[in-house]
Amino acid sequence: MTLSVLATSALVRLGQVTNRTFVLPLLIFYPTGRCNSRCLSCDWWKQSGGDDLTLDEIRIVAASLPALGTRVVAFSGGEPLLRPEVFEAAEIFRARGLTLHLLTSGVLLERFAERVARHFARVSVSLDATTEPLYERIRGVDALATVRRGIARLRRLAPEVPLSARATLHRANFRELPRLIDYAKSLGLDGISFLPADVSSLGFGRDAPPSAAALARLALERADIVDFEAIIERTIALYAGDFDSGFVAESPDKLRRLPRYYAAVVGDEPFPQVSCNAPWVSVVIEANGSVRPCFFHGSIGNIRKAPIATIVAENLRVFRQTLDVGADPVCVRCVCSLKTTWRSAPWLM
Repeated sequence: MTLSVLATSALVRLGQVTNRTFVLPLLIFYPTGRCNSRCLSCDWWKQSGGDDLTLDEIRIVAASLPALGTRVVAFSGGEPLLRPEVFEAAEIFRARGLTLHLLTSGVLLERFAERVARHFARVSVSLDATTEPLYERIRGVDALATVRRGIARLRRLAPEVPLSARATLHRANFRELPRLIDYAKSLGLDGISFLPADVSSLGFGRDAPPSAAALARLALERADIVDFEAIIERTIALYAGDFDSGFVAESPDKLRRLPRYYAAVVGDEPFPQVSCNAPWVSVVIEANGSVRPCFFHGSIGNIRKAPIATIVAENLRVFRQTLDVGADPVCVRCVCSLKTTWRSAPWLM
């Protein structure tokens, strides 16, 4: 680790103790609110993208980030590659010395693999199924073969770029867990991570919590939870080497939290305890300029009304003053908490 990386971690910790932002190492940025998938667990596909930030507005944000000590900008969304000027936006951030990560469905990866390799230091592809019919059922488009070709092309063009998968496991695909590990290996990926489906927040492009019908499509029933527990234990036993090597990003104990989450959804037990410092190390800037302290909490400002530096120094600090991660109703139900340490943080990757 370089001195600057150590200093970043130290300043993050100091900020947590004092509730001041000395450094904001990570920015999650949505280039567009549009998406070309129609996932069961997400509403981004309902967005038009008509109020996406302009390139000039993005330049203003990027110009502010070096003073905030930002090191990594993760492009998310929405589907980032669906925005026509996504690579122009990427170059705006790279010109400020920032490292870029890409979170993508992979549907457009084959078309843009060469430019993705040029601009992004790390790529994560959503991979929720191992067969075309199940993929289409979950993600609303018949695109698994397209995603597979995109992964293969990016791997050929840039074998040095870390390329991993992220799978959201829910009622439709929780039995895919071991097959997804094998499938990720067959695609030549560097690893895979798993999380449950968010069934309560206003994240993922939603303007209201998931409906009862949506909840029924995602949440596991009690019998499913028992099956899921057994699948996880078999997976832990059969794929021990993949947990030890880090190919499966979660530890066995963290993977065991997934059925516990769904048991809490049906009211059988409390939600698994969450440990997270995301609002102390990052913010999310959505495609319309709205700023969130993480993926799931509501907006604390908009860069069209106030500079990002002001929102971070003032609004974010106010938000954190009363935040109790262990008791806050949004945090308690979180499916994707971020806990950075001296040895584990996005800016170390």
